[in-house]
Amino acid sequence: MSKRRWLLWSLYVALWTVALLLPPEVPEAIVNHEIIRDRKFLIGKTVHIVAYAMMTILAGWLHAPPRWRLVLLAFLLIHPTVTELLQREVDRTGLLEDVALDQIGVALGLAVSWKRWFENTSPTR
Repeated sequence: MSKRRWLLWSLYVALWTVALLLPPEVPEAIVNHEIIRDRKFLIGKTVHIVAYAMMTILAGWLHAPPRWRLVLLAFLLIHPTVTELLQREVDRTGLLEDVALDQIGVALGLAVSWKRWFENTSPTR
């Protein structure tokens, strides 16, 4: 069961990373609907927060040993900065504001799943 959880979390991280690094014309093609186009900024920023909250909740669900939880948390806090910097290489705008929103998402994810993050469990659970 633990391997499946790590696989699911890794897949989520990989897909979200790819989505963040797609060239700008790909997301534009996806959001061609008028309602979405009119609220693109709000939707985009909300997606950032929710995606990182979900990534944090899934990370808590991994039942990692306590010493690895700090590594996971560090990854969750570093990932937004790295992807925003890499966005500049694919002609997207990497914004410090997005990093802040992503880290708000991590904080919300921790708030929702704090019991998983602070419980004393073994990785085989």
